[in-house]
Amino acid sequence: MTKQVQNDLQIDNDPNRRGRPGRLPAQDSSRITRRITAFSIVVGIILISTKLIVFRESGSIGILSSLVHSALDFVAALSSFVAVRYAARPPDATFRFGRGKAEGFSAILQVCLIVLGAVHLLEEAVSRLLNPQAITHEGYAIAVMAFAIALTTWLLIAQSWAIRATGSLAVRGDRAHYIADMSANIAVIGGILLASYTTFLWADAFVGFGIALWLFYTAFKVGRLAWSQLMDQELPENERALIRDLALKDKRINGVHDLRTRASGPHVHIQMQLDLDDELSLHQAHEIIIAAEDRMMEAYPAADIMIHPHPSGCQQLHGNSVFRQDQCQDHNHKKDHNHKA
Repeated sequence: MTKQVQNDLQIDNDPNRRGRPGRLPAQDSSRITRRITAFSIVVGIILISTKLIVFRESGSIGILSSLVHSALDFVAALSSFVAVRYAARPPDATFRFGRGKAEGFSAILQVCLIVLGAVHLLEEAVSRLLNPQAITHEGYAIAVMAFAIALTTWLLIAQSWAIRATGSLAVRGDRAHYIADMSANIAVIGGILLASYTTFLWADAFVGFGIALWLFYTAFKVGRLAWSQLMDQELPENERALIRDLALKDKRINGVHDLRTRASGPHVHIQMQLDLDDELSLHQAHEIIIAAEDRMMEAYPAADIMIHPHPSGCQQLHGNSVFRQDQCQDHNHKKDHNHKA
């Protein structure tokens, strides 16, 4: 078993890092996201082609709603395809923090597309609800939708694996599209059956209306994910606790304060100040800081880490006080850590 595989197995057993940015080296994360977004585009082309054909044959508003949804999925997949490749480009003199937020902008584009599609479907569903129409070739339509469900399920499994490995926001948003699409396909089959074999001709339009509401909900979830990265929201507290624990494994570190974290595409950025004994030499302090960085890099291979050594006896904290929001919490965490030890 290779060292990389051993590291992957160890990470898989840690719920704090599974499905989170920074879990893998940037190049490995990029390789996975490039492949999965390419697969997503292929699946989108197949779904659009088959649904377009069956809509022309059946005239089902449910099929049309699913076709519109698949078209939006395809555009979103194209956006993700470009975004993950751009976000994975290494930092340079112009973008010193990298381009990871491109995934967040891709997700915002997906939200806009979802909302536009939902509005269109609401209009079509209301029109068909007021003027019900019989569905033809219902058996053919159901067969095609069953094929779409099977193909989408395969893609969702692959996307879920990619998200667990990379934590990619673009792929996560893309998966949200396809989850809604598969749910819509199942609902469309139900609507076709009701409209074709019962007297409820309005059932097909009602399904289209329900799918539109589902699209609005999907837009909300994707938008919330994009907001967290574009606004530099802190990593979840369990991950911040993990970072503190990794720093405090060295008994020569007396405390952690001013911890700041954020995710940006495949990367995470970590800043903190570590309290060290006053009598340490600069060389000794440097060795302690490097060792702490190495421990964090094992957990977050794609992390950008900035650590400032701080004399324990010095009461003067560095930086703008406006941004020092958690120093008391970090000091209390150190006390709890020492008490448990």
